[in-house]
Order: sequence, then structure tokens, then C-alpha cells
Amino acid sequence: MGRWGLKAPSEWNISGEPCSGVASDESNWDNYPKDPAIKCDCSFNNNTICHIIKLRVNKLNIVGQIPAELQNLTYLQDLNLNQNYLTGAIPSFIGKFAFMKYLGLGFNLLSGPLPRELGNLTNLLSLGISLDNFIGEFPEEIGNLTKLEQLYIDSSGFSGPFPSTISRLKNLKFLKASDNEFTGKLPDYLGSLTKLEDMAFQGNSFEGPIPASFSNLTKLINLRIGDIVNGSSSLAFISNLTSLSILVLRNCMISGNLETVDFSRFATLTLLDLSFNNITGQVPQSILNLGMLQFLFLGNNSLTGKLPDAISSSLKTIDFSYNHLTGTFPTWATQNNLQLNLVANNFVLGSYKDRLFLCG
Repeated sequence: MGRWGLKAPSEWNISGEPCSGVASDESNWDNYPKDPAIKCDCSFNNNTICHIIKLRVNKLNIVGQIPAELQNLTYLQDLNLNQNYLTGAIPSFIGKFAFMKYLGLGFNLLSGPLPRELGNLTNLLSLGISLDNFIGEFPEEIGNLTKLEQLYIDSSGFSGPFPSTISRLKNLKFLKASDNEFTGKLPDYLGSLTKLEDMAFQGNSFEGPIPASFSNLTKLINLRIGDIVNGSSSLAFISNLTSLSILVLRNCMISGNLETVDFSRFATLTLLDLSFNNITGQVPQSILNLGMLQFLFLGNNSLTGKLPDAISSSLKTIDFSYNHLTGTFPTWATQNNLQLNLVANNFVLGSYKDRLFLCG
């Protein structure tokens, strides 16, 4: 702690055995309100030896590199250094933590290539390195972490192809990889990671189409894909993803008709964003009937026809701008507490009220 200019909490016994008091009691680690914090396990060698197994230095504005002294804590299971100002590369000794289950180094200024020694952490359940400044490709050794359930690498600076070895991570539930420079085809093998509940791939340079294998991801609750180049995609793959709460397929070169999907089955959907695509046909009444839908974005497509006659009372924001919609404004268009964008369509201004509405 001295290396980082930090003082230990008053509960710590820093003059004697640090693994005493709150560091070794049965108090809940996640609910302990103070930082920094440690937790020890004193059951080694017939309860005669203690080892630090958890270390948290979170949101404390620490600066500098990850200190070499950390490598002495070989029994660490949980290391949280998130939301600081750490710089430099992740040291290769990170691979020595054979018992590590939770590793959080995100929201820092870490740089350089990711050490391949990360692949030694075969007990890892969660890896968080979002919002750092790494360079180069994401290492193939990630495929060794077959127990991994959470992988957060948003806005981390990675480039090149997404590693094929991620196909081995059959226990993944959360995969966040937005806002990097990943290239190549959006990987088909992701459809084999059937435990996924949350997946995000926005702001990269992936090529389409969106693989049909994604239809296997029936446990998804949140799905965000965006900014796909080349290769027209269909909406057919979402037909069985009926557990979704959030679905964002923005700027994905999606074509076809919305009525090819039975949206009435998506009872838990709260946000639907299909904007900036090539979707044609009419807006189905089934979408606007969804009882939990709050946010609907269908702008910048090629939708035609009249708008449906009714909407769910849950809707707060609707964007149908920059389409080819026709007819007069439905009665719900002026209801209170609804943010509605209908600009750049072909509506008939049948009344003075319609003209006032279009002008805001």
C-alpha cells in the first residue's frame, strides 16, 4: 500500500499480523464498504498459516505501474485494481496466479500487448480489462481459460481477428468486446457458446453477415451488434431469441421485412434498435403492442406504408425518422410523455394539427 501512497483502513493490523480482524473474519467481501481491502484464508497447514487471497484497490486514483511485489501473493484468487490510473504493461508474472478466479484491471491506462501468460490462469472465472490502451491482437491463449464466465474487453485497443480459441470457452455468460479494432468475419463459432446471456460487438470493423448460428444463443438477454461492413444480414436468426430484453442491431446491413419475425413472442423486450439498416415493408402492429417495450429505434431504413393504429402504454421513445412512411399521423402521435421522431417521411398533412405536430 505504501508503494501507492495509501493508508490501510483502521481495521487492519499493520503493525503485526495483517491477516487478522476483518481480513480473516466471515464478513461478506462484496459488501465490505471500504477500499483498499484484503481478505485472508488461514486454513493452510492445519490452520497455522494465512495467505492473502483477495485484494481490492478500487477507485483510489493510484498511479504508476503494477508493482512487482504483487507476485509474492501467489494464493490470490481475487484481484481488483479497477478504475485507477495504472500505466505500463501488465507484467508477465500475472501468469503465476494459479488460483486466480477474478481479475479486474479495467478503467486504467494500461498499455502494450496483453501478456500470453494470462493463458495460465486456468481457474479464472472473470476477466475485466475494459477501457485500457492495449495494442495488438487479443492472444490466442485466452482459449485456455475454459472456466471463464465473464470477459470484458470493451474499448481496450485490440485489433486484428477475434481469436478462434474463444470457441473453447463454453461457460461464457458475458462477452463484451465493443469499441476495438477487430476485423474479419463476425465469428460463426460464437453461436456455439450457448450459455451466453449478454454479448456486445459494437464499434469494430467486422464483416457480415451476422452468422445464422447466433440463432442457437437462446439464453441471450442482451445482444448488441453494430457497425458491420459488407455482407447483407437477415433478421431470421433472432426468431428464437425470445428471452431478449435489449436488442441492438444498429448499422448491420440488415435487409428484409420486419414481418418475417413474430415479435409478439418477445414479451420481455424493453429496447429495440434496428436503425441504419436496409429494412423494408411496414411496421408490424406486434412490435408496438409489446407490453414492456420502452425504446424503439427504426430510423434510417426503407420502411413504407402507414403506421399502426395503437401502441403500448409502456413506450417512451419512438424513432421512425428517415424512412418512406405514408398516411396521416395516428392519434397516439400526440400523446403525453412520448418522445417521437417522424422527420423525413412522406406523411399526408391532413389537418392544421398535423402541420403543427410535424414542426414540433
